[in-house]
Amino acid sequence: MKLFLRHILLFGVLFFVVEKGLYFFIQNAPQKEHDKRLELILEGKMKKDIVIIGSSRGANNISAKQLEDETGMSCYNLSYRGSSVVFHEFILKTLILHNNKPKKVLLVIDNGYQFLKNHSLHFRFDRLFPLKNYSYINDKLIENNKKSYISNFLYSVKINREDFSLKPKRVYEVNVMTSHGSKLLSGKNNEKLDYKSEIKSYDINDEELHKLNSFKAIQEMCSKNDINLYFVFTPGLMSFDNDFLTRFKELVNADEKIIVYDTLNKRYKEKNIYRDHTHMFSNGAEIFTSEISEFINSNK
Repeated sequence: MKLFLRHILLFGVLFFVVEKGLYFFIQNAPQKEHDKRLELILEGKMKKDIVIIGSSRGANNISAKQLEDETGMSCYNLSYRGSSVVFHEFILKTLILHNNKPKKVLLVIDNGYQFLKNHSLHFRFDRLFPLKNYSYINDKLIENNKKSYISNFLYSVKINREDFSLKPKRVYEVNVMTSHGSKLLSGKNNEKLDYKSEIKSYDINDEELHKLNSFKAIQEMCSKNDINLYFVFTPGLMSFDNDFLTRFKELVNADEKIIVYDTLNKRYKEKNIYRDHTHMFSNGAEIFTSEISEFINSNK
């Protein structure tokens, strides 16, 4: 009986030591990340007048620093590559919960794909995993079956394999951020890139309900918190999808502001400002950001 109790005690001591050791790796996980934006939001350090929320179109095609300079309002880009409108709802909700609410939100729309099932637009759980030591984040992971409820009590259940590496995460060129969170692209244009005039017809039956619900929730959050919400359609080296815009207007209030790039501006048909059909180089982002600044300044 004594031997059994000794084994139980020894196991308890070893388990305690291992658990404490695992905590070090979990606590260190955020330090390896280049992208600190979500952590800044959780720490209440994202106090900006204007925030830009969207996918890579928002990250690449709008310069937050330029917008700040041209409007005189503090600005930060919270757009994440490959993120869906469901993730955008999460970012805005988290921002309002932990920070002073912004005065304006620019929600960048993925023209034609915003509400459709699309493998390239999803909830960016990879941005949450390094921050799971925040109970708010871990609860979100549990809610989505990415972590077990037991992770609230045991580090051995909370930890991921990637946490054991102490090396900083590799930062690819497309993920390098400016001081204001934008990911402005530089490089040589693709000579084979041509203007795309053909548009696939928009089918409302392909829309996903949870994305429509998230979009509605974003509008309600802004209305409830007296935040000016702007819907932004960025340029592309392609014909504009008017069918989607017609559908989009059915989902917003008539008095809400929609910013559509100047489709008559010939510069938006020059391929030297595009990396691909939907993402602009920094010279293209500069042109479009000026359009947004003019719109905001004229609506103050």
